[in-house]
Amino acid sequence: MSEPSAVEDLASYLRELKAKTGRSYDALAKRLGISKSALHRYCSGDGVPPRFTVLEQFAKECRANRQELIELHRRWVRAQATEAESRVARQDQERGEPEWEERDAVRSRLVAAEPEDPPPVIGTRGRPAILRGGRSRTRPVQVVLTVLAVLSLTMLLVWPFESGRDEGVKTAEQASVVSMTVGAHSCTIRRGVRHVDARQGGHVWSTDFVCANRPEAPLYLTVDTTEKIAILDTPKSWFVCWTFGRVQSDGGNIWYYTRGDRSEPGKESWSGWGFVGAEHVDAPIHPVSAMPECEFVPVPPTETGKPRE
Repeated sequence: MSEPSAVEDLASYLRELKAKTGRSYDALAKRLGISKSALHRYCSGDGVPPRFTVLEQFAKECRANRQELIELHRRWVRAQATEAESRVARQDQERGEPEWEERDAVRSRLVAAEPEDPPPVIGTRGRPAILRGGRSRTRPVQVVLTVLAVLSLTMLLVWPFESGRDEGVKTAEQASVVSMTVGAHSCTIRRGVRHVDARQGGHVWSTDFVCANRPEAPLYLTVDTTEKIAILDTPKSWFVCWTFGRVQSDGGNIWYYTRGDRSEPGKESWSGWGFVGAEHVDAPIHPVSAMPECEFVPVPPTETGKPRE
């Protein structure tokens, strides 16, 4: 019997959660603010929600616990990758262009053997990093499948998104790329990129770390405040450094510095640069192995709300 696809796997889990409530599609759909037909498509494997927020609310309505919510997000990321790869395959077929050879060449450079577990990471301030527990780190078959799923998201979402978000960013072929995979999580190190940080006086970040993240994750002005300045729309983003900050809802205290996809109204002067909690980032370990700690001190705004020079 063949293994179910990632989309079918997600649909099966949605049905499992729904069965716990005993509520109808119509009742749940009204609570979610979507149509009954849309919810039925998601639960039958005929479609994948474009954003996780719908499924997050679905899980809450089904009274899912934290582990079930994490598992739901993992399956949604894989289903998104499968959907995206299918769309590209259909487009290639329609154009009749032999692009699979180029894609296979990129894939062969990224897919590597599963690395050993990284050593515990200690921040420069002496505080221990927080490990994500409860996942097996010795499942090579799952690792290969996850790498392939993440690769498709990387090619389809990250590279085009990067070129639009920062001028002068190098392409995937020009940048040096290293894939790190442990268990069901993965991040990719890219060297040779170019992110101009307007918030840090035009500093250029030449290395970043691409990881899956929860869509619509908020970015904050500093790690100690609740002032939102931007949003991450895509399910995969790049990050340049990490730091310690206020404790998040999952008990972690690691924060990542990146640039959001869109600024909050009135916060455009920060150019989208801010901090996102590690609870929104899917990585094998927090902080991400080999990522540098942020050495700068966030500059508070002036009375006009603009960054200081």
